[in-house]
Amino acid sequence: MRNRLALYLDYAITFLLFLVAGLTPLIFIDQMTEFYEMPKLVFLVVATTILIGLWIFSWIVKGKIVLTRTPLDMPLLVLLVVILISTFFSTSRYEAIYGNFPRVHGSAVSWVVYILLYFVTVSHLRELVKIKMFLNVLYGSAVIVAALTLLAFFHIFLPFDFAKAVNFTPTGSTFSTIAFLLLLLPLPILSVITPNKFMPLPLAMVLTILFGVTVALISSVPSLVVLLIAFALCFFLSKPHQVRKTFPMFITTFAVVGLVLVLAYLPFSGNALQSLESNFPKEIQLPFVDSWKVSVSAFRDAPFFGTGPSTYLFNFTTYKPAEFNSLSFWNFSFDTAYNEYLQILGTMGIFGFLALIYFVIIILVNSWRNLAIDTEDARLDNTHVLLPAMAMSGLLAIVLLAVHVTTLVSVVATLFILAVLMMAQKSMREKVTELSLGIKASTAGNKQFDLFPVILFVIYFIAAIAVLYNTVVMTTADYFHRQALVTASSNGAQTYSDLQKAEQFNPYVDLYRVDMAQTNFALANAIAARAKPGKNGTLNLSTQDKQTIQTLLSQAINEAKASVLLSPNNARNWEVLASIYQNIDGVAQNSLAFALSAYGQAIQLDPMNPSLRLDVGGIYYLTKNYSTSIRFFTDAANLKPDYANAYYNLSIAYLDNNDIPDALTVANQTVVLLQSNPNSPDYKTAVKLQSALKTAFANAQKTAATGAKATAGQSNSALQNSNLPKVANFNNPPSVSPVPSVKPNPKAAVPQVTKAPAKK
Repeated sequence: MRNRLALYLDYAITFLLFLVAGLTPLIFIDQMTEFYEMPKLVFLVVATTILIGLWIFSWIVKGKIVLTRTPLDMPLLVLLVVILISTFFSTSRYEAIYGNFPRVHGSAVSWVVYILLYFVTVSHLRELVKIKMFLNVLYGSAVIVAALTLLAFFHIFLPFDFAKAVNFTPTGSTFSTIAFLLLLLPLPILSVITPNKFMPLPLAMVLTILFGVTVALISSVPSLVVLLIAFALCFFLSKPHQVRKTFPMFITTFAVVGLVLVLAYLPFSGNALQSLESNFPKEIQLPFVDSWKVSVSAFRDAPFFGTGPSTYLFNFTTYKPAEFNSLSFWNFSFDTAYNEYLQILGTMGIFGFLALIYFVIIILVNSWRNLAIDTEDARLDNTHVLLPAMAMSGLLAIVLLAVHVTTLVSVVATLFILAVLMMAQKSMREKVTELSLGIKASTAGNKQFDLFPVILFVIYFIAAIAVLYNTVVMTTADYFHRQALVTASSNGAQTYSDLQKAEQFNPYVDLYRVDMAQTNFALANAIAARAKPGKNGTLNLSTQDKQTIQTLLSQAINEAKASVLLSPNNARNWEVLASIYQNIDGVAQNSLAFALSAYGQAIQLDPMNPSLRLDVGGIYYLTKNYSTSIRFFTDAANLKPDYANAYYNLSIAYLDNNDIPDALTVANQTVVLLQSNPNSPDYKTAVKLQSALKTAFANAQKTAATGAKATAGQSNSALQNSNLPKVANFNNPPSVSPVPSVKPNPKAAVPQVTKAPAKK
């Protein structure tokens, strides 16, 4: 009876493992804030929790703890310990534990799930039949991923609004799909060269072409290099006589992939494939040099255990170099490094980096040992192609860590491939360890059994309840947050209600607080926009409207304050708080002083952001403190020498400060920056200002009647209208912390702010 129950439990665990392997790359739903990564992690948390429970229960049935040992056990455990220590010492602990919502991959929770899943997998793939079935599931999932990705590439979409994009893929990102397919590619290629029982030749050729073509069409240059490495490894490590025997099949598959690659990148008249490829949106990575500077700077300040998992966004804003502002995506914020090595170095310090290197070395050693094809032991075990193929996949996994930061799908796929690599070796399948504390108990029939598995199951049961409860609560909160986003543009009251529910279920996510703050502000602004004209140009609000606006603004500020308390290292949260204060100065006394204080905190966390300096300059301009606004507009221009908006506002500030020569000099620079698009409204506005200043300068006037005003600090907010009655008074305005000025960069490609020569 016990043996039969143990067998059923083993079947259940194996079946659930197959489900995880097959469904993880495919799961996506539009009922969460993020459609791909978050649903996948929720699925993995629930599935892994159930797997662990079934595994421990099987120990009770068997009367002993049975573990399969592999060379990767110790590196993974070391990495897990470092992650937990780094999380404990992190100054952004909630983000380190759960992720920086909506990104959850890379959090401590995600890594714990990945590593536990690996241990369950290697302990239940101890038969070649199971390994083959497991691989069939993985390849079946990969075929669906590749097919859906190609259909989207050719503008054949699934019937979902969010799936109607040419870069749609079920894995959630282009790199996830590329990594998944590349990791599975060596076995089909080797099966083309060396026929085997694991994969028939026709299937191997189809999979090689399907995976190769998909990667060729959607990849960037580094991923294409990895694709070439995969083909080269398989070709040069195969037996020469075997290559000669099957060379026509191999060259056929390689030629098809190569032809597609050439057509995708070779422009000529009528080449529709090249047109599709050129219009395919590629992922934007943080450049290696900038990523290196950010990670090394973070390592310098937190050398041992880093800033914590999932905290790279805060490292980026704090340490990004000034030259980042010269890039076309200068206003983007990156929460991942260029690759996983820099990601770990910046967020988990030297111990995390060494743990990763330890893990990589063990993969390298084991892969190298199993690269030989047609060894006698492998042929007797029918793994003469499987083992070298998985070994090559292990080597590709190491290379992929260097070309891109990991994703949820890439990590899970890597660990599954490594589990197959370990368990395809006969010596590993036989390496079983039994654990016991020597604590025995007796049944009613005086039969003794080991009490240790029972103790573990009790501990597991308590932990599982907590894990599953938190998972349900956090998923429910995120569901309501998603509903709020859906109704945000059409039903403000429903958005407000859904955000309230999201906060009730999970009050610790700063993203929910930010959205609630902005919703309250939007509702108050909508009421202010309905104000009726009164006497002397004033605008009148009813007593009820005043009270409602006051309540909504109070809630907006409180929610924004809550966001900075929950995540004080997030510059975005401080910026949102500052912008709310800034945009209500028409109805709130002293709000601009609070805005300057919040902007000061944001600048401390994001010192190289020219937009923040521009906003601060705009506030000083509104208060007619022109000299200080000039200083901040100059800072913005120095941080980003091609920032036309900064130059334009600086010119206006000089003009209102009665400095025509400098106003004209900066206006000239503004026109130069905008002249690439002479038909744009911005260019025409700049030329108009330049013309008026030239006239004033030629006539030695102290001012110019341009009618132009600085755009910084201005918005479409009705609550900025000074004709509205005051509904709030912020007493005791904070002192504004001094912000260091920015020196001009002598290496800048665009001339920066310089003083005009004195007029003779």
